[in-house]
Amino acid sequence: MDADKKILIADSSSFDRSIIFGALKNTYTIIETNNGIKALEYLMSDMDHIKLAIIDISLPRMDGYDVLQHIKTMEQAKKLPIVLTGTEATKENILKAFQYGASDFIAKPFEPEFFRQRVLSLLGSSSKIPGKALNRLVTNSANNIDVIKEYDKFLNKTLRNLYSVRQIESPYHLKRISLFTGTLLKVLCKNSASGVNLNESQIELIIRASVYHDIGKIAIPDEILQNPDNLTEEQTIIYNSHTTKGSDILQINNNPQLSDFLQLTINIAQSHHESWDGSGYPHGLKGNDIPLSAQTVNLAVDFDRFSRDFYGITDNVFEIALEKILELQNKYNPILIRALSHSEAVINKIIEKYPERK
Repeated sequence: MDADKKILIADSSSFDRSIIFGALKNTYTIIETNNGIKALEYLMSDMDHIKLAIIDISLPRMDGYDVLQHIKTMEQAKKLPIVLTGTEATKENILKAFQYGASDFIAKPFEPEFFRQRVLSLLGSSSKIPGKALNRLVTNSANNIDVIKEYDKFLNKTLRNLYSVRQIESPYHLKRISLFTGTLLKVLCKNSASGVNLNESQIELIIRASVYHDIGKIAIPDEILQNPDNLTEEQTIIYNSHTTKGSDILQINNNPQLSDFLQLTINIAQSHHESWDGSGYPHGLKGNDIPLSAQTVNLAVDFDRFSRDFYGITDNVFEIALEKILELQNKYNPILIRALSHSEAVINKIIEKYPERK
């Protein structure tokens, strides 16, 4: 434990503070307070050593939102992860937290181990996110961009033809997923606290790779693909195998100039149904054990699934889909939820340009 690195816990409930303390006591030095004024004082006086703040929204004297607003005006606090907590995890409260600059919102009551994993993922996020490996893949791929573009053009056309013949996906589905993915990554990179640092060329390669997330579905029987909501246990296992089958298909190509780009596509195909809390498939990965590219596509796919039925019916498509995402927030990296909450204008334009065709 590093005594010079501290975590601030600000909560009026001694019971909740004890739960948080127990979950994090073997990480950094813990400092505690039961009111907002004192929390702000700690943050302003010891900013160099506080590496994470956990603040309840219902603090006396100054609530958690006010503390967050005050501290985020300080330049040195821009990269400080701040987690807001509260018993009322409403859509309004969660969105307000993200809009004010919180890194996450965690609802009470806490499950200690889940709380620990979720909070620790924010500590040193630039090193927790597999950014070095991701940067290597996209940087090496950029060196072979002409070869990749030709391969991508061929594979993309082949995939779209197969999807069309077998009616696996609607015409604009792949386009929306790729654009949603790019939008989320661009917003992440604008937020220095996210720890994600990719340039436009690198993001473009991930956008290209995202199109192949469901390529494994071409190996799944039609009777299963056409009825995914009413499957037997055995059929569900077969359906879920589209992730590993996709990985197998993409590994067939052994062109060394494509190897790093193909690894991006494999990561996405295999892991885009993994969940932040470990409840996904095929391997039950959790947190940043899931490649960031796959985390992003996972959120893009689910957002598209939640929004597509409302195209042309209501002007509140984004709000409806975001509310569904927030109900399932434990499935997703909190920095991605925050990025999504800041992407409404861009995503609405994508939906308008590439609507679901009935």
